[in-house]
Amino acid sequence: MRQQALQTYYQACSAEDQAGQRSLETLLNCYCREVAAPAGQIGIGPLFGQNDWPLALRTALGQSGGKAMHILLPQSGERLLVAVDQASPTGNYRYRSPFYHKLPGRPWAPLDWQTLATLLLRDLASQNGVPFNRELLEQIRDSVAVTTAILAAPQAAAPREAVAAYLDSEQSLAFGHPFHPAPKSRQGFSAADLGRYAPELGANFPLHYFAVRREHWLQQSLLPQSTDALLAEQAPEGLSVDDDFALLPTHPWQARHLLSQPAVRTALEQDRLRDLGQQGPEYFATSSIRTLFHPDNPYFYKCSLHVRITNCVRKNAIYELEGALQVTRVMRTIGPRLAAQFPNLRILEEPAYASVRLGDNETQAEREATEGFGLILRQGLAPADTRGTTPLLAGSLFGNHSRGQTRLAEIIGRLAQKQAAPWDAVAEDWFRAYVEQLLPPVLYCFFNHAIVFEPHLQNVLIGLSNDWPSHVWLRDFEGVKLVKERFNAVPLDGVDARVKQALFYSEEQGWNRIAYCLLVNNFCEAVAQLSTLRPSLEPGLWRIVGHRLRHYLIQHGNPNAARHINALLSGAPFPAKANLINRFHKRPDRESTYIPLSSPLAYLGEF
Repeated sequence: MRQQALQTYYQACSAEDQAGQRSLETLLNCYCREVAAPAGQIGIGPLFGQNDWPLALRTALGQSGGKAMHILLPQSGERLLVAVDQASPTGNYRYRSPFYHKLPGRPWAPLDWQTLATLLLRDLASQNGVPFNRELLEQIRDSVAVTTAILAAPQAAAPREAVAAYLDSEQSLAFGHPFHPAPKSRQGFSAADLGRYAPELGANFPLHYFAVRREHWLQQSLLPQSTDALLAEQAPEGLSVDDDFALLPTHPWQARHLLSQPAVRTALEQDRLRDLGQQGPEYFATSSIRTLFHPDNPYFYKCSLHVRITNCVRKNAIYELEGALQVTRVMRTIGPRLAAQFPNLRILEEPAYASVRLGDNETQAEREATEGFGLILRQGLAPADTRGTTPLLAGSLFGNHSRGQTRLAEIIGRLAQKQAAPWDAVAEDWFRAYVEQLLPPVLYCFFNHAIVFEPHLQNVLIGLSNDWPSHVWLRDFEGVKLVKERFNAVPLDGVDARVKQALFYSEEQGWNRIAYCLLVNNFCEAVAQLSTLRPSLEPGLWRIVGHRLRHYLIQHGNPNAARHINALLSGAPFPAKANLINRFHKRPDRESTYIPLSSPLAYLGEF
């Protein structure tokens, strides 16, 4: 009933109000998890003490039976107040009232997202003795503007046919990361660009092609065919070039950026490059914005895009191009063992890349051209794998707030109706099937082969057979790392030092990344979505995770696995990536810090 009320609230609000409300929630999510909770500056419980609590808050608590969450901003002495369902060890609060804030000596006042963003960033600046971060404030504003545009667009019903449903899931992320201060920020896109290229608005467009003279052509391929041959096979009908040129597709936004660069303009004037324009079939933008899909192409195209999307400018540096091939080599080495252990696991290789080399890459302009044209070919979805199985982006169900809740409820509801079984029991069985598909192979790669996947919500596809989780796909080799102390699958002696540096993590870095992506970014959000629909489910869902961890040790355990997993089962904190703090300090992703998050496994006793 409460969930229906929340859905009704969101549907009744304007797109701008919905976007602002969600920004309030994600900002407070971040601040509570990363700053206020570790410092003991949150109180959750009944209203007490003062008689000036806002009437709307008291009414919400009376109607929902929830609790008041009271937060102190230590530097200013200001306070924040909102009603939540209950305390949450993982910070996945369900907000049930308007938000309020109070200056010392002043009455409570309604709180909007602009005020909250300014308050939090000002307090963080004061706590850390650094200037106010205006760049992050602009990113938050940009995120709200993008979310508003997405929510203002009509929303179609989710299709059922496998490839159409897959694409719809990639293009459905209206709300973005629930623990990021600016989850939909994409600095560099204008409002017109957003309409043309945003996956959430159904973006599809022809690629922009260049012809590259072969002495400036850069490529590697682990496939029987060279990269230029693969790209020529998928080129638009009738598009061909002289033998001394190769075809290179780019994202059309990136083409416009590249054509503004003096080094590229000079290369065009000297006929080292040729601009062939935008042509051919329309490709679809997937959730990463820069990775493009066409159902008839056996490869995704992961393009460079000189846009800051949340944390990073998404360009393919040369070490990332070569790193993708090295990870593909590694995965091919252990592939037969993985296939034997986990027959329903699919890993999307990145076996080829292409770019340009306008010089020796000694100047900044030359390096920027190589990065700007960089293109990675990622293995597509094999037709055999989508025959009877529908791949859905995990984020479309678990990281997409009210829209994800609706889709998840429809799936579980269909199954419950088919089986004439209680909704809650079906939800637990469904989640159990998902955990069993994802958790074992990710941990096996780490503990047995020192390979760190990033199974966060945008890197995992859930394969549904008759609505049940039956397969998983893992993707994005940019995030895959190797544990330096333990990796020995293939020799990397001939690999460039910069590539090796980017490929390796320490054991601690590797475990933090695995545990964060799997347990916090993925399972915490899956549990939160299911238990928002049915709050009583939450303890049982975490028991399922605990059981699966224990069973993993029985099936695949080794001393390293036992050390980490037994610590989790004993209630050791989860490592949670501190997105607000990292963005506040402008840290690159590789230098991200993690904060200890109270483990929901700690409160369940024996499994």
